[in-house]
Amino acid sequence: MASKVAYLAENFGGVDLAWRRPMPELLLATGGNVGNLAFWHAARLLFDADEVHLISRDTRPDQVPASVEVFVIPAANFLHAGADLGRLAALVRALDRPCLVLGLGAQAESEDAPPVLKPGTLDFLWEVSRRSPSIYVRGQFTQDFCRALGVENTTVLGCPSLLINPDMEIGVTIEARIAALAGGSGPYAVHAACIKPGLQSVERELTRLVLLHPGSAWIVQRPVELMKPIQGEAMRGDTETAYFQRCAEFLGFPSTTALTQFLRVHGRVPSSVNDWAHGLRRFTAGVNTRIHGTMIGLAAGLPSLCICHDTRTRELAAQLRVPHLAQRDLIEHRYSVPALFAATKFSGSHFDAGRGAAAAGHVAAIRSVGLKPSRHLLGFLDA
Repeated sequence: MASKVAYLAENFGGVDLAWRRPMPELLLATGGNVGNLAFWHAARLLFDADEVHLISRDTRPDQVPASVEVFVIPAANFLHAGADLGRLAALVRALDRPCLVLGLGAQAESEDAPPVLKPGTLDFLWEVSRRSPSIYVRGQFTQDFCRALGVENTTVLGCPSLLINPDMEIGVTIEARIAALAGGSGPYAVHAACIKPGLQSVERELTRLVLLHPGSAWIVQRPVELMKPIQGEAMRGDTETAYFQRCAEFLGFPSTTALTQFLRVHGRVPSSVNDWAHGLRRFTAGVNTRIHGTMIGLAAGLPSLCICHDTRTRELAAQLRVPHLAQRDLIEHRYSVPALFAATKFSGSHFDAGRGAAAAGHVAAIRSVGLKPSRHLLGFLDA
């Protein structure tokens, strides 16, 4: 049984000494998106090992202990047009250990226009394919994309973040809480700040939702320009200042001063999965454009839905059976959060069954590279 692991992550789901770090440094410690904390934390929950060595994409092969037996890669949406994973491919090749790739996703705006990968990212995909019994991908879109590139050894398994909470009946609990929404209102948690074409009306509605319900929070996973004002940090240089101005216009604020005031009152930036999930428990529900914000909410037992807007969010939301809607559905039901959740037709028992199947799949995946499944993971099968 393998017991010494190289683990591709900046941390295990929490930024050390986050209180001492300015926002750019904190964001860097999350790999550029606070949502990464979710699957770094989740994947580490799933296996036991005597030694787990954190490595980054910039780690040199000679910095990895020679005793390492398996390379675990919580992968997320690595397969997108902007990524160049050439250095990571070289590291995989140099280490030449069995690879366990979890949650790999392809990202594009439309299923009809899959991403065109850079040579380094293609190289990475082939290198891990050669060293993996199977690459564990997020959903059917990613599996089909890999097959089109000639990579056949893939298995659809969703994302490890589905398995953070060990309660096998959490879906049933969430469904009951959704039913109770009809009798109340906020405060709401909103994971948003997707500043991109085609999403403006959705993001403005989510901002309005926060403003209408006292005590609601607007939780930012990125970009740094929307994180800095939360802590009272100033923009640095013309580029950040111009982007913040663009954000204010995009979100419908009359000025950057108004956006700054909004962020100071309602903005939050998590620095660990545990604090993130704990902080969400005070809200009535979560409405999001961020899939991992949705997953942390569900892990905390909070009714949470994702407004899907690209292949990544659509693929994961469908595979993980989480409450989700298309953008047009948000606009149709925007005046009633209970109506939004009703439109998702969420089934708690269906969600729980999916978690059980995902747990069984992850047990097989972990054993396939000689690792020992954790008690946390095996607990899903014993329930």
